[in-house]
Amino acid sequence: MKILSIGRETLSRLAKLADDALPMESCALLLGKEEYTTDTVHDFVLLKNNDQSKYSFSVHSRDLFHAYQKASRSGLSVIGIFHSHPSLPWPSEKDKKFMELNPIVWLIYSTLNHKYSAFLY
Repeated sequence: MKILSIGRETLSRLAKLADDALPMESCALLLGKEEYTTDTVHDFVLLKNNDQSKYSFSVHSRDLFHAYQKASRSGLSVIGIFHSHPSLPWPSEKDKKFMELNPIVWLIYSTLNHKYSAFLY
């Protein structure tokens, strides 16, 4: 079982980004260190939701490239994907397809009930 370790301050900053993006979904890459059983988040890179949608998100490949460059320059790895939902924090069918392609932790924040859930395909 993999554990995601993330500080309260980082969670608060992600929640604020999600609330500020309403009514659209927000998204970010979680940067940190991978260890045997625990991935620790040290930073994140906010990404633009190209879908500009309440119900989905997509990220331009150029933005992903720059986020991976930032991680590399910082000596960190991309260890997770964060995004918000205006509903309960459960993966959509589209999320599940992309979770299979990106087998890292997916952290979903609900702007409805202000709770987080983490998933690993």
